[in-house]
Amino acid sequence: MKLTPSPSSTHPRTPRAFTLVELLVVIGIIALLISALLPALNKARQAANLIDCQARLRTMGQALQLYTVNNKGYVPWSVVVNDKSVASWVDGNGLNSANKEAYWWWHFTLSEVLNGKILGADGLVARESPIFHDKDTIDLADGRFVNHYTANPRIFYQANAIDSAPVYYGGGSTIAPQDRHVTRKISTIKPNTAFVIWDAPQCADYNNNAYEIAIEMDGNQFTFGHCFCLGSTNSAVVYDRPVTPGGIGQSQNASVCKAAQIKFNKDLRSAFGSPDGWSSQVRFRHLNNTTAAALCLDGHVETRRVGQFSVKDICTNYF
Repeated sequence: MKLTPSPSSTHPRTPRAFTLVELLVVIGIIALLISALLPALNKARQAANLIDCQARLRTMGQALQLYTVNNKGYVPWSVVVNDKSVASWVDGNGLNSANKEAYWWWHFTLSEVLNGKILGADGLVARESPIFHDKDTIDLADGRFVNHYTANPRIFYQANAIDSAPVYYGGGSTIAPQDRHVTRKISTIKPNTAFVIWDAPQCADYNNNAYEIAIEMDGNQFTFGHCFCLGSTNSAVVYDRPVTPGGIGQSQNASVCKAAQIKFNKDLRSAFGSPDGWSSQVRFRHLNNTTAAALCLDGHVETRRVGQFSVKDICTNYF
């Protein structure tokens, strides 16, 4: 007897497609998983950026140690006026009429320790070390060099190209002349846990960089005020209180200082002449704008939450 093949054996079964409802259910499950994972991934990215910043600061500390070893224990200047014809700040690019660097900043010095000569044939900084470019900053078109950190002027002094000339600040105010050949010896700076370099706000009209020197921390008292003078203690100063952002004036009230740090924890529209200008010279830009990293003089790195960056962290020789 001849067997006739069944229809199923001659025509394979067509695979069943997903229905629209099934596809929507799968898409919904994937969306829920992504929404659950994204906060954790974002938190991990922020933590990684903070670790990266701490590594950058440690590298700066190593460069600082190398510099002091090679210069009889002296620390670098924060800034040297590199041209005797320059009487004050010239423009946001720091150039003079001869088209060379009008100012030599501390991060130029440390960059040369790490990378060798950084000047191009035209006398301008051409290749600063990338360690000064922090990942948790605004991604804008930075200028010829990048710096997102500021320095402690009680550790890195300022100087001129001419020993007899005064050091100028914006607006024409000056401080007494300093001998450019006598900076601070690292062994004389106490405590050795004082912060020397830390995260700073970016200034939109200053090459999108941070301002290099925190000259007006703590209510304009950092440089000009007596509370930070070397070798003296001001009984009116509460050293355990938070630092006051410079734009609001000095306050000894800890809660006022803490609230001000939170309020002015932002990047600046302008380095000069803006309501936000000089309002703060510390930026808590890590971990969702809550944490700042700082290099201590002994080479280790610490972090501070917004509202907890204190006078003791930056004041030297106040004992």
